[in-house]
Amino acid sequence: MRILVFIDHMAGGGAARVTAVLCKGLAQRSHELVLAYNRQRETLYTFGKDVQEADNYVERHGTNHMAGIMLMLRRVKRYRQIIRDIQPDIIIGIEPEPYLYALIASTGSGIPVVAVDHTSYRRKQHWFTHWIRWHAYSRANKVSILSHVDESILCNRLPNKTVIHNPVPFPIIETNTPREKIILCVGRMDVWDVKGFDRMVCMWGKLASSHPDWRLVFAGGGTDETLQFLRQKAKEHGAEKQIQFPGVVSDMQSLYRRCAIFALPSRIEGFPMSLLEAASQGCACISFSLGGVAEEIYTNGKSGFIVEDDKEDDFADKLNTLIEQESTRERFSLAIREEMKRFSEEQFVNTWEQLCQQLCKTDQ
Repeated sequence: MRILVFIDHMAGGGAARVTAVLCKGLAQRSHELVLAYNRQRETLYTFGKDVQEADNYVERHGTNHMAGIMLMLRRVKRYRQIIRDIQPDIIIGIEPEPYLYALIASTGSGIPVVAVDHTSYRRKQHWFTHWIRWHAYSRANKVSILSHVDESILCNRLPNKTVIHNPVPFPIIETNTPREKIILCVGRMDVWDVKGFDRMVCMWGKLASSHPDWRLVFAGGGTDETLQFLRQKAKEHGAEKQIQFPGVVSDMQSLYRRCAIFALPSRIEGFPMSLLEAASQGCACISFSLGGVAEEIYTNGKSGFIVEDDKEDDFADKLNTLIEQESTRERFSLAIREEMKRFSEEQFVNTWEQLCQQLCKTDQ
């Protein structure tokens, strides 16, 4: 099969990371993969030499409403040219806008188009994005969503939807590694409100003085303004000496393997890659339920702690238990690695290969 994948950029984020896994995996199975993205921006993730590349970048001229409309039209034109050049058997649009441009650009071609969504349906978004997700996705041949929680939210809407969980991007660690007394949080600092980093600082402030040999580490990039905000909050809670902000970490796999605990204090998530990554590397994990998404990943009390949403005192109590009980951390580490086998890259690529083959057969 010749598969054309459209995405805005490969400069970071969970959608780009999963796209890299998808393209590399399908290309290794002798499918012809073309990834179209904004090549003017930095490419953070690698996807293998077997994946061809195309540039879908279109420059914007002006900032007013008309300039936005003209940009959309030029993007559709650029997408149409790429489709004509590649002549794919199937098109995959990653995230709402690339999907919409691909759908319009391929009108009349008969090429199946798949929409891939990487955001929880519990999250409020811009009206245009909302319209694409709830209405324009119905025109896709298939819509990939992240979780059964989203499936239940959609109910009978989008009958063409299917749940494809994110994969674990790292090999699952098989042996125990020495762990430092670090509680790790991962994500972009500029979306601290979504990631719940503000409340993580508050919760750590209640525990830090009782555990002077432990540190809370936030890994991820952010503006100086955002970092200053979080540092000030740490100071207000008397925990600034036990909180670190190393910024973007190039070797996250090694960092996960060093840390004893991974904490996910997010207010909302689609299907958190950071949790999958940390679990695969043997961190003892604690997370809010996220509307039930966490329960789709691991088992509360068996392979980690899952706390009811917004119960911050309960979260702090369970985190304190993990800090104080090394045996519980070790038990959770073993159990959660076993659960991560359900999210292997091989299973993920198998699912996508079967979906693409099915759509191509249906189209014939």
